[in-house]
Amino acid sequence: MKRFSLLLLTGCTALGWAASGWATSGWAALGWVTPTYIVSPEPEVFVAATPCDAVPRHLLAIPGNLDCEMIKWRLTLRRDPRNLGRDDFKLQYTYGMTKPGTQGFMNDGLTKEISGKWVISKNSGQTPGKQIFTLHPTTSEGAITLLQMTDRMLHLLDTQGHLMIGNAGFSYTFNKQNANL
Repeated sequence: MKRFSLLLLTGCTALGWAASGWATSGWAALGWVTPTYIVSPEPEVFVAATPCDAVPRHLLAIPGNLDCEMIKWRLTLRRDPRNLGRDDFKLQYTYGMTKPGTQGFMNDGLTKEISGKWVISKNSGQTPGKQIFTLHPTTSEGAITLLQMTDRMLHLLDTQGHLMIGNAGFSYTFNKQNANL
């Protein structure tokens, strides 16, 4: 009975260390397989269709001399469940001239992708909203800032931190994509 209790206690203690982010070198000392880096199992995906105005052109390095009316965005946010600053994002976007009578682009548009790290900060500005999400691309593009309006909605901010204002056809609001689609 004592041997079983000691084994049970040792196993529970090791599991407690694992759950608390115990150093992976400790796993090897116990003869266990070192766990791999873990990210959130379900990344959050937000989608938007925005005007191809000067600010998004600048943020995404879209040439100013290129004909462009619309940008379709697909933003994937992954969080490190241990919150160790390893949160990363992938932003896929397609831009170009709209194809009349459809939701698509003439000649399929141009598709690009950027990725990097993202951080959440407290919204201390006068703009109503929950938090600020700042995307830091690994490439030369500047930071992209979004205001979290609700758990399911983000809104693009300009370079001064103000809400972007859309037009009759498009807004700058990103909606959380339904995981069941």
